[in-house]
Amino acid sequence: MKSRIHLLLIGSLLLLSSCIETKKITYLNDIQKQMGEETGHPLPPLKVQPGDVLQITVTTIDKDISQILNPAAVSAIPASANGIDPGYLVDSAGYVNLPMAGRIYVKDKTTSEINNIITTELDKSIRNAFVSTRISNFKISVLGDVARPGSFKIGAERVSIMDALSMAGDMNITALRDDVTVIREVDGVKKYVSLNLSESKVLSSPYYYLSNNDVVYIRPGKNKVFNGSKFVQLIPAMIGALSLITTLIIVTIK
Repeated sequence: MKSRIHLLLIGSLLLLSSCIETKKITYLNDIQKQMGEETGHPLPPLKVQPGDVLQITVTTIDKDISQILNPAAVSAIPASANGIDPGYLVDSAGYVNLPMAGRIYVKDKTTSEINNIITTELDKSIRNAFVSTRISNFKISVLGDVARPGSFKIGAERVSIMDALSMAGDMNITALRDDVTVIREVDGVKKYVSLNLSESKVLSSPYYYLSNNDVVYIRPGKNKVFNGSKFVQLIPAMIGALSLITTLIIVTIK
């Protein structure tokens, strides 16, 4: 009888330790307590900054004018052939120079606001012009303890830190999920912010959604070298197998 109790106790302890460790490698551990709709945290608009490259497309009923306003559209050189993103570079003062529209101030403007500004300028000489603007060099970098570190091009205007981790193949099991660093440059000044991805309040952080050229750095845990060994990687499977064997032994000797 005592041997059965000992085996059952060992099996329970192994399962309990497995559950405790799981909390260290999961995200948003308190999300169950926060179920429902969250209000009061509107998404900050993505604003253009110096160094951004804008793809500005102007559509008119006159093909000749459209070619003048959209020189990149008729270029025979693919966008990736020379490694340069096609479009209009926002200079250090926050301006872009457009044919027939002149010098346009775009710093701290959203793409929607830029569309309206350019349309207003073009209306002075062209009627019924349709303007569409997007940031063509939008990219983020994910470094550190992830499966596939690197830089990633973003096609939309919104990308969350969870999206970034997904692109990088997620964090490794040894990574620290409660101390993720986001590096963001604003007006030439770099800002460093630590995010705790183990808690749901990260969803309301102004750094949850990333900006152009943001860098996400994933810190490795103290036992990175030890945990990276093949033996340690097999521990969860060994615990599961040992638990199963313990249960079978208990059932057999009853």
